[in-house]
Amino acid sequence: MTRTWVWPGSVGFVFRQLTRIQLVVDLVVAVVFGAIVVPLSYGDGLPGLILVLAMVSALGLRRFSPGLALMIAWVGVIAQLSAGLPATLANAAILAVLYTTGAYAERAARWFGLGSALVGGLLAGYYTAIIIVRGTASDSENTMRTIAVFGTLAAVAAVVVLALSWTIGLLVRTGRRARAEGRQRYLAEREQFAAQQAMFALEERNRIARDMHDVVAHSLAVIIAQSDGARYVHRGNADALAGTLETVAGTARSALTDVRLLLSELRHSQGDGPQPVLSDLGGLIEQMRSTGLEVHYIESGELIPLPTGQQIALYRIVQESLTNALRHGDRARRVLLAFHWRPGALTVQIDNATLPPNPGLAPRSGGHGLPGMQERAALAGGSVAFTPPSAANAYHFVVTVHMPAGAVRPTSS
Repeated sequence: MTRTWVWPGSVGFVFRQLTRIQLVVDLVVAVVFGAIVVPLSYGDGLPGLILVLAMVSALGLRRFSPGLALMIAWVGVIAQLSAGLPATLANAAILAVLYTTGAYAERAARWFGLGSALVGGLLAGYYTAIIIVRGTASDSENTMRTIAVFGTLAAVAAVVVLALSWTIGLLVRTGRRARAEGRQRYLAEREQFAAQQAMFALEERNRIARDMHDVVAHSLAVIIAQSDGARYVHRGNADALAGTLETVAGTARSALTDVRLLLSELRHSQGDGPQPVLSDLGGLIEQMRSTGLEVHYIESGELIPLPTGQQIALYRIVQESLTNALRHGDRARRVLLAFHWRPGALTVQIDNATLPPNPGLAPRSGGHGLPGMQERAALAGGSVAFTPPSAANAYHFVVTVHMPAGAVRPTSS
């Protein structure tokens, strides 16, 4: 935050807001510098006092208002030149002032600093030459020649020193701005990534809603048909009625599990057709094998009936994993697809080998396939974990799905 005070009809001086530590440091530096140079300028009279006060003030104000500090320094230099005083230690403060004009000043004051470095260097060089050479030559022609040569060398050296101070400040300013812009880009990229992830999750929810539409509609239709039939068909037949009610209860429980998968605000729309379940995995595996991908399927444990919603989620996760193995994995090595059934749970593991990373290629940007798997598994009551390829696991990408099992699967009518 800055405050600006404008001279009538002139470029404004910008006053920067400093922290308390910065303000204290600048004032302490100015006071210490003044305590050193005041005794050295004691015999220079009023012009010497003006020079010291101007340089000390400019040093203290250099970060608070670089343009104003440079103007005050010029006042001290003009008093010094008018009185014919030689260069003193107090003039060293101009280096710090020029540095701050390059590092902190606004556009007008910044270029004023560069002009001051050039003009001040020329004045300092020739003025010093005049002070030193005056009265040492035997005639006026020799004096002028010596002043011209010595003044030119001194002016070049002074311009280089003063301009270098300003340039260092400008480089610091550029680096600080580059770091700030890099930080802003980083935050913008994080926000963009978060927005993309949210969009991918929304798209996946919409796809899941379409998948679940047919499942829920079918389950409710079975319940309605079984309930209507039970009133007329099974009168007086308790065993048949009990079987019908068991079918209705199982279908209702499965439908309830599927309905819980739907979040609020999910879009309900008619799907394109019947959705694949675990019994369709054989066709998917054969399809992948026909592309040249070697899929090794193993199954252990006792199979537990799963609700249709969980079967669809598992099928889609396996389908996405095999597709990723086909696109990004090492097709010369086989893919392991393992189903491990345990009491109350199912663990599915898809393990495919990948090629070692090529240092010359940029890493692929993350898509929405992996977030989609996590979304499907979470809505089905399970979870997905990913083990990225690395030298430690011989560059294998492993997808591990944990799904609770044990719900009653509806029987078809």
